[in-house]
This record gives sequence, structure tokens and C-alpha cells, in this order.
Amino acid sequence: AKAFAEASDQPFQVFHSTDIRGRGKNQQEIKGVAAEAAWRVPVKKAQDLGGRVPLIPGMPIFCTENIATELGLSKGSLGTLVSVKFEERLGQKYAVSATVDFPGYKGSPTDPAHPHRVLL
Repeated sequence: AKAFAEASDQPFQVFHSTDIRGRGKNQQEIKGVAAEAAWRVPVKKAQDLGGRVPLIPGMPIFCTENIATELGLSKGSLGTLVSVKFEERLGQKYAVSATVDFPGYKGSPTDPAHPHRVLL
């Protein structure tokens, strides 16, 4: 991702996950030192969930789940990151949503000029 950011003359940006523990009314966001520790866990040990993810517009993206197979959004679908909306808290960026262009997307376009864009 760093090489992609440099090659495309864009800033290298890392987005953090918001992690929750507990269920129902007992849910609490993991913060502070506990969150930092969770973000350092290797992806393989965290069941492929990245606590810190670099996202640079233009980079290739692929689905890791069957989101809507009938619309062409299935595990392994390739796309291109268009943009990321995020919020910043205490100097950390947290991705809220991402717009991805999936050439195989067959749903109703929200933007006729870009019929394969999906908001995730």
C-alpha cells in the first residue's frame, strides 16, 4: 500500500477499526491501551480482521464475503477503491464507508455516470 500511495502520488493513510466487546446492552467499545493492543494482533491471529488497514483511492479491492451474489458482489469480486469517508477521533482515522467500483456489479446504479460503484 505504501508503494501504491507513492506511485500514485497520494498520501499513505491508515484507518483503524472500532472494536466492540460484549453483546446486546453490555456492548462496549474497546479504547485506549486495549484498542492499541488489539490493533497490533497479526491479521491471521485475528481471523483475517485487520485492526489497521491502509486505504488509498485507486488501489485494488476484493470482496472477502458474499455480500450480494445476485448482484455480482461475491467473495473474490475485484474492484477499485474510489473514496473513503471517515471520522477522526483523538488523532486516529476511522473508516465509516467506502465507495468501490466493482465492474461485475449488476444492481441499480445510484449514479448513472458510474453504474458499477457501490457504497460499503
